[in-house]
Amino acid sequence: MQRKKGFTLIELLVVIAIIALLMAILLPALARVKQQAEAVACMANLKQWALAYSMYVEENNGYFSRWDHWTEDLKPYYKDEKLLFCPSATMTFAQGAPPAFAAWASSSDPLTPVGSYAYNTWTMSDGSGAQLIEDMWKTPYVKDAARIPLVGDADSYGLIAPRPEDEPPDYEGEAHGHDGEKAQMRTTCIVRHNGNVNWSFCDFSVRKVGLKELWILKWNRVWFKGDPDLPDWPPWMRKFKDYPR
Repeated sequence: MQRKKGFTLIELLVVIAIIALLMAILLPALARVKQQAEAVACMANLKQWALAYSMYVEENNGYFSRWDHWTEDLKPYYKDEKLLFCPSATMTFAQGAPPAFAAWASSSDPLTPVGSYAYNTWTMSDGSGAQLIEDMWKTPYVKDAARIPLVGDADSYGLIAPRPEDEPPDYEGEAHGHDGEKAQMRTTCIVRHNGNVNWSFCDFSVRKVGLKELWILKWNRVWFKGDPDLPDWPPWMRKFKDYPR
């Protein structure tokens, strides 16, 4: 009687090793594709925010919203709550998300409780006690609107008011660094999209922004007055592209 031929142990181990090798090659490529897809989806979300703001401005005499519940002000212009989240950052830091990929959550503000985008409060039509009204943009109908950030990636509570003297994070992944003096920019200086973040602008365009580029955007009306020096970049940021002022 002829015996059926099967795999030997050596042959089985060789097949397993080949599968493991292929997985090791393919998994990083699949992860990169996933990251790219999330970055594109993030830009699509921000385009929706830009469109919502363009409609808000048209119906409010050409002015942006007032301090400070921007998501509440824009509710008539969007329906999907998923727009509050970058697809790469849907869980909070407390839920175990890495800092750059963490959404923010506020237990003290029922009108803006969660999200992973921030609003540049220098664009608002009025200010808080910490901001001078004459330094605020108030309307999109200004020069260089394509360089004025509106809504974009952030790892902390959804309002940001950067100043030229703001310092970058001391190390990659420094969580929720918006607290304290000279630290507002840290909330958006995060490695969320392969060394970039996504932002919409006051001309209602959307694009990726390099981390060092954040310091040469026109966050408020007096950003370049006095020509402040760029920060002394920490070691983890020195690999990123430099941008001329």
